[in-house]
Amino acid sequence: MTTRKFGRGSPARSQRGFTLVEIAVVLLIVGLLLGGVLKGAELVASARVSNLAQSVNGYQAAVLGFQDRYRMQPGDSNTAATMVGNGAVNCATSCGNGTINPWANTSLVNNHLSAAGFYKGPSLNVETNAAPTPVGYQTNSNGGAMFVAFWNQFSVTGGGVSAVNRNAVYTGGNLSSKLLAEFDRKTDDGNALSGSVRSAWPGSGVNVCWDAAGAWREDAPAESCAAASLY
Repeated sequence: MTTRKFGRGSPARSQRGFTLVEIAVVLLIVGLLLGGVLKGAELVASARVSNLAQSVNGYQAAVLGFQDRYRMQPGDSNTAATMVGNGAVNCATSCGNGTINPWANTSLVNNHLSAAGFYKGPSLNVETNAAPTPVGYQTNSNGGAMFVAFWNQFSVTGGGVSAVNRNAVYTGGNLSSKLLAEFDRKTDDGNALSGSVRSAWPGSGVNVCWDAAGAWREDAPAESCAAASLY
């Protein structure tokens, strides 16, 4: 019997496909890559929350440390140049009443803290009566200016703003409501309207950053929110 030989390129030559084992290996690699991407995003989000918490807590600790040492609020003293020294600028507006009034006192908080050695970030060397901007203030991860004030621009149960002023570290704006939800859970009660961490200026407010019950928007997060940490 004559054996028939087929040359290269013959249509009778079979085509080899992927085996089940090879397909399984490819799917495993794709799954690992996707898992790594998702885990990486989760770690980045967690780091941003931790960074915000550290910044807020550090700010609060600096203010309380200054208050304990000098028996006055940073930004509120018209004798800071003498009492604190090191380039501290005297307050000229609403001074000596024991509160950090926005915006004159607020603008000198960092200056007084820096002069006293409690703070190493940017500061202003002149009193202003303008809302904080990234210039002269510590900023959050999205560039919103963080500041300290004795103010009522934080939300309370029922919505709106507080009926009374409270000392607070404000996170600055441009933050995701999802990030603030995790920050609130990590440091307080997780509700935007109660506890020591609340929704605050400058933020979009109810039905955007949080709902009527105080739940931060997480499924469809807003990106223009802020919070205040009361102390």
